[in-house]
Amino acid sequence: MDESIWETGEIFKNEEVLNEHYTPDEIPEREEESAELVRGLRRVFRGGEPKNMFLQGKTGQGKTATARYVLDEFEKRASQHDIDVETIFQSCSNHSSSYHLACNLVERFTGTDPNGHPQQKVFDKMYAVLEERAENIVIVFDEIDSIGEKHDILYDIPRARDNNDIEDTKIGIIGITNDSTFLQSMDPRTKSSLYDGTIQFDAYEADDLQNILQRRVEKAFLDGVVENSAIQLCAAYAAQDKGSARQAIDYLYEAGDVAIDHNSSTVTDEHVREAEERVNKRNVTQSITGLTVQDHLTLCAVVSLALDGNEPARTRQVYSEYSNLTRSIDVNSLAMDRVRDHLQDLDMIGVIDGELRSGGSEGGKKYYWQLNTDIGATIEVLQEIDRLSDLMELIASRGNEQLSRYS
Repeated sequence: MDESIWETGEIFKNEEVLNEHYTPDEIPEREEESAELVRGLRRVFRGGEPKNMFLQGKTGQGKTATARYVLDEFEKRASQHDIDVETIFQSCSNHSSSYHLACNLVERFTGTDPNGHPQQKVFDKMYAVLEERAENIVIVFDEIDSIGEKHDILYDIPRARDNNDIEDTKIGIIGITNDSTFLQSMDPRTKSSLYDGTIQFDAYEADDLQNILQRRVEKAFLDGVVENSAIQLCAAYAAQDKGSARQAIDYLYEAGDVAIDHNSSTVTDEHVREAEERVNKRNVTQSITGLTVQDHLTLCAVVSLALDGNEPARTRQVYSEYSNLTRSIDVNSLAMDRVRDHLQDLDMIGVIDGELRSGGSEGGKKYYWQLNTDIGATIEVLQEIDRLSDLMELIASRGNEQLSRYS
């Protein structure tokens, strides 16, 4: 191994600032969204209940960071007014149901896992735990869409006082979701119980991302190390793709490592270009290498349509392409309903994006699917999977001239 790989270089000052868990001191780009949150929380200062709210938007739009920033300030001001307040951040990413989420909350504060008990008994334990903690509680359910189609916990908590499950404690819920269809999927009783307001987090513009990166650079890098054009390029790449602050910061962080690899004392545009390729391929590799055969075949169908310029594509179009590919390589085809399930799974992990739209002349709502990862990196990763090599060659041999651009 080349000994130079161990060199740390003179680039970074405080890398923690570039990590995902870091909460910034200010988020001026989300001032309007922060103000909406404050309006819902300040009811507590008047003796009321905190408002139930949803923060909705794609990954990397500052939803969680904004919630943490506002709730930190909320707790400080409540303390100044001698108001008993606690905020609880609960990730839902590893919990597939309301029951498992409630079990986790109980175990988190008692050390005892109630899993195996009836749901109502678990909920009763959860309410007992919450009532002991504070007079006013705000629970932030991050990635709330992970709990599936039954939203019992979202229905029950806002009604807990009316149902005498809790006597005095006032509880508000803030749900955070990346899934634009999650709120639409709620049954009417849950909506009426919980749905006080939605705060939409739209994609960042390039100028916003540039300002965010500039603040991170000042704290994370040594003075004068990052060229202004490199910051602009990181912001431009992210703005053109997902409008995601997380993506822009990842490009910046990786560019610092690239500069170290090249024994450079500054981070330049060239380092950003190499960083973008590294990050995109790494993200795609992590997302798709562990998928099932049918997941891969479904993804190949979406890629093939994307290369032909036929996306967003209806489920029926994707299924037609999937069937053509599987027949060509003599692999058993699944029914369309099963392929639809695989599309939804790919959407859940962020590899593709599904959007419910009007079906036009056919009426009703239809799903339209498109690739949500860098197409060049996706093709490169798919080509490196042994069982897909024949299929990727087939896509190329069918006259898909676009493929050569990304190989």
